[in-house]
Parts: sequence; C-alpha cells; structure tokens
Amino acid sequence: MNVSGFDPILATTYVGDDALVRLSQLGIAPKRLDAALDAGDIGARQADRFSPVMAAGTRRWLDTVQVLRSGLAEDGWSLDDTRNSPRVISPQGRAAVVAVSGGPGTGIPEADPRTARPRGVTSVSAVHVNQQLELDGVIEAVLADMAAERNTGVETWFLLYFRSKTEGLRAELSRPVSISDGGSVRAWAERIILPTRTFDDATILPIDAGGSDDVDFDIPVAR
Repeated sequence: MNVSGFDPILATTYVGDDALVRLSQLGIAPKRLDAALDAGDIGARQADRFSPVMAAGTRRWLDTVQVLRSGLAEDGWSLDDTRNSPRVISPQGRAAVVAVSGGPGTGIPEADPRTARPRGVTSVSAVHVNQQLELDGVIEAVLADMAAERNTGVETWFLLYFRSKTEGLRAELSRPVSISDGGSVRAWAERIILPTRTFDDATILPIDAGGSDDVDFDIPVAR
C-alpha cells in the first residue's frame, strides 16, 4: 500500500559510537542484542546433515527470539504475541523489536538491506504504522485490517541478521517505513549497524551460513 505523496527517504545510518548512542536512546543495551545473536548462532550449529533442510535457520530464529525477549524483559520490556508474531515492547510503549532474518546486505552501511523473505500480514501492518508516523506523527486507519495496531504510537524495529560464510554474523537494528503489500521492505528510516560478530570456531559453519534455508514466523490468526 502506498500513501499518497510519500517519497521514501534515505535511511539515517548509525555506526560505531553513534550506533551506541542511538541504542541508548531506544533503551536497548547492546549486550542484549549480542546475547541474542550469539544464542542464535549456537542454535543453528546444532543442525547437521541429518536435520530437515530448514532446521539451522529455524533454530537460529527461535533462539535469537527467545534470548532477545528474555534479556529485554529483564530491562522492563513487555512481551507481545499479536497474531502469533513474537515481539517485545519498550517500557514506554513507544518501540517494538522483532527478530528477522536478513539478506546479504544486512549490517553493511553502504548496502541496501532486505529481509530474507517477504514479510507476513503482521509485519506489513506494523510497517504501515511506521510509515504513517514518519509522515505526520499520528496514527490513522491506514489499513482496514489493522485493529490490533490502531491508536498506538509503537514504532516497529527489525533486528536483521545474516550469517556470512567468511565474515561472521552481520546484524543491524533498523526501522522500515515502506513495504509492499507482498511483504517486501522498500525503504528504511533508520539503520543502527551492529559490530560483526566473529566466532572462535569460525571454520565450523552452521548450515544456514550464506544462505536462506530458514523460516521467519509471521502468522496471521483467523478472525
């Protein structure tokens, strides 16, 4: 869905100390993101050639989500599972974070990041809210199917991650503001680039490294 007159802006990209400052403004301790990303990589390594083809990516996502939410919950964030999409919401109710598998451009400041797969109806609705906030600072009924998201000022951020075969685990915390009805993100307002995570046992790659054999769960429930 397009909002008339909306011209996607270039993302403001934060790296290094600027990234730490922006995370602090959001109330997110870097150690919470680090722990979640590490847990996901450990989980992905549990899959082997006997596992189902999507096991590594699924385990990465499951463990990333679990540790992300448990860590931020200790800092006062609340859990939300609207339409079976697991996210965590800041104590002030102004920001939500969702873990999402990203494409090869993830974590590269000069690149144009993408999600590994098109997003489902929950993410589409959330990004439309971001878009409306970006346009005029207020929420309006931008979708007839947005009862759960209406009358809220929550901005949704994606914790994007991508496991490179040669560079380790790249990640960023980014706020999408334009998405197609098919679920493809087309513009980001902000990108907080996280340090690439490397591992001592770098020669042992999880099966999903450099690929997209994973699952992003974003499941609408029947109404």
